[in-house]
Amino acid sequence: MSRLKLTRRTWARFGRYLYRRHSLRAIPTQVGLCVTHLCNIRCVYCMRETFQPPRDSMTVERVKKLMHRMPYVSGVCIMGLCEPLMNPQTPDIVRWLSDEGGYSTSLTTNGMIPLNLNILDALLRVDDMVFSIDTSDPETFRYLRGGADLNRVMENLERLLQFKRELGLGRFDNPPIHINAVITSRNFSQIPGLIKMLEPHASELTYLMVDPITRPDYQDFEKPLMIQRTQFEQQIGEYRRIAGESPLKIVGFDYMLEPSSNWRDCPMSWDGMFVQPNGDAYFCYNYEYVLGNVFQQNPLFVWNSSRAKQFRRKLLTSDPPLAQCRSCNFARKGWQPSGVYYQTKQDVISWETPLANGKLFSGEEVPSTSFARYESHVV
Repeated sequence: MSRLKLTRRTWARFGRYLYRRHSLRAIPTQVGLCVTHLCNIRCVYCMRETFQPPRDSMTVERVKKLMHRMPYVSGVCIMGLCEPLMNPQTPDIVRWLSDEGGYSTSLTTNGMIPLNLNILDALLRVDDMVFSIDTSDPETFRYLRGGADLNRVMENLERLLQFKRELGLGRFDNPPIHINAVITSRNFSQIPGLIKMLEPHASELTYLMVDPITRPDYQDFEKPLMIQRTQFEQQIGEYRRIAGESPLKIVGFDYMLEPSSNWRDCPMSWDGMFVQPNGDAYFCYNYEYVLGNVFQQNPLFVWNSSRAKQFRRKLLTSDPPLAQCRSCNFARKGWQPSGVYYQTKQDVISWETPLANGKLFSGEEVPSTSFARYESHVV
């Protein structure tokens, strides 16, 4: 084992120890990097509608300097309130993270940026690639994704799949690709059409995640975006049947309206720091709760600031720090290290062996990924 891997593994063990003990102190072994403040669409459910990321962009040199100051980090997810591929340096950032830094990487895109050869080459280093596609209906897609063009997104997805085919790469070769569909009251009835649209690529996609919007303020829209329970109960049985018969791997129906209660074991608040382009660090959904700036301060001190410890202290009570905690996936026991959700839920379709053992889908090998689930709620 290399010295670098040994160092990171030692830090990871220490971090898990603090997490299991519910210590107010923590070690961020995973980092979510928002590499630009720019986005080319305006999703109606995006937090950018109420919060604008600080104007700035990550460069390769800034990422290098930051990561060299964080020897405890082993995985990096390129994500955030942005479209990462709008930063022209993102391909080189990915190359450095993988080739020189040895980090496990993931990246989420809205699929609207043309995938040229430079980008495609960089994506061969990505361990978990996410396309955000909410529906098969172009008009609903354009509304939900704030002007995005479904045809263009599907063309980019096909371009990446074709690139992998030409190189003789399989489903789990880098970049393994999954689709994240943000489910609202507007597109819940269109889930069968989305499944049908993606089925021709079933052997090339790792899975489709149907991920409901659950933030409490989504209920306040004039036409609420949150799925209504009556709508859910009327259709979910048929959707599970369709999913069960589909060659596409599908996950998400089991917890779609399930309340969350185990925020005291939220892995995000101990393990995963999110960083804005200007260096501001924060917890998951609480973008305005800045813990400090990792370019101006020691990142480990930022992650253990008084504001960070106050947040974790609140997690250990019956009154979580955010209303979002009561409906967040990471506050569900199945999403936490103590219990892999698709190992225990009876109605999760086609997930048969635990990712914790390094395998998925009837024993097929998959690469170890960082933030494999974290990124799907953001872009």
